[in-house]
Amino acid sequence: MRKLLVSMILVALPAMIFGQTLAIGDTADFIPSTDRHLPMGIRSAGMGGAGIACSEDYSALFYNPANLAYIYRFEMAGALQYDALSYEGALDGAAAGTGSDSYVKLQNLGGVIPVPTSRGGMAFGIGFTRTNSFDRRIRAQATGSDGLLYDIDESVKGGLGKFSLGGGVQVAPSMALGASLDIYSGGERYSWFNDVRNPGGTDWPDSVERKIFSDDITNSYCGVGARFGMTLVPNKIVQIGAYISTPTSIIIDEEGIQRFDSLTTGWETYQEDYNIVESFEILLPWRFGAGLALRPTDWLLFAGDAEYVDWRQTEYDEPAWILNQNRLMDDSYRATLRWSAGGEATIPMASLKLRGGFSQEPIAYLGDGDNRSRNTISGGLGYLAGDLVSLDLAMRFSDWDVEGTRLDGGYSLTSIWLGMSYRF
Repeated sequence: MRKLLVSMILVALPAMIFGQTLAIGDTADFIPSTDRHLPMGIRSAGMGGAGIACSEDYSALFYNPANLAYIYRFEMAGALQYDALSYEGALDGAAAGTGSDSYVKLQNLGGVIPVPTSRGGMAFGIGFTRTNSFDRRIRAQATGSDGLLYDIDESVKGGLGKFSLGGGVQVAPSMALGASLDIYSGGERYSWFNDVRNPGGTDWPDSVERKIFSDDITNSYCGVGARFGMTLVPNKIVQIGAYISTPTSIIIDEEGIQRFDSLTTGWETYQEDYNIVESFEILLPWRFGAGLALRPTDWLLFAGDAEYVDWRQTEYDEPAWILNQNRLMDDSYRATLRWSAGGEATIPMASLKLRGGFSQEPIAYLGDGDNRSRNTISGGLGYLAGDLVSLDLAMRFSDWDVEGTRLDGGYSLTSIWLGMSYRF
């Protein structure tokens, strides 16, 4: 009987302790690819992420492929990204630990191939960019409101990127159209460790002294989508861009292990392991973006972007047992308007371009707290070495909060981008 009781506790306790790892009640699961969207180019990153109307390099392939039509030289470019993530954990409202992690990853790599035309412009682009970051961590060591001692470590590493092939063409002196095919790929490594000790005087069975819960789960992502863009250039000062991204089908192959251990006062150990092998298909909704760029002089640029997505339209296509999550999307997600604004000043005598900007990303998932946003301040510079090579730097500073059932997290992120482009 005692062994049966312990086994029942082991199965039930993870859902009762921390709601951020399991969908409970009327809340759908968190879907990582709906969050942590990244700027798609080092120049745009320095300007707050604005690029729909003003992308003038290979990043036009990812922002608005119509802008490729205004690139008349061959280009090759790439960038690395360094992230320093700091976190603060709170258990049952009390401070429970701080820490930091760092990551270095390829951010983007690509090129542009212009095509000679009798009039106007046409070019094709091919490349890769990271679109979402999944990296985060939280640690907590504290006594909970239930009197139990907790040692918690939750870690997520990985992200989502896309390989794109597209082109843009001027259909009129003041208008260009473009399209791209996007193949998504990525991965995620999730680990969860929770060591719970009973100091005595709690509601646990007297024989149980310690429980350990540990998950190690790997997800592989692949998918496909498309983007259609348009650019209007009514005069030398104003440039307007817009795009529509089709719903993106993402297939997630998941495998891993969940393990539960229990230690009694008699030093008897009870252990249960659950192997996970599953495949999911998720359909992400339509995206609509628009941007405006103003060039009052040859050396000054102002730009702003906005993207609207109704994340309540996210849905699972398979397997059959998870389709009941779709009815929870309306109450678990919201429509968001993500926006960014920035500028660039050129100093010809020094061959420098100075950049700065701000962006706000409303967090679509409501299961970790309502009305949350990720605010980002950014800056950067570009140095033109001769007429062929550009060296670029961008820095971004973000912060946001996550509210769990009992475990809360506060995050701050510093990102540094280093890149180089070559035009010939």
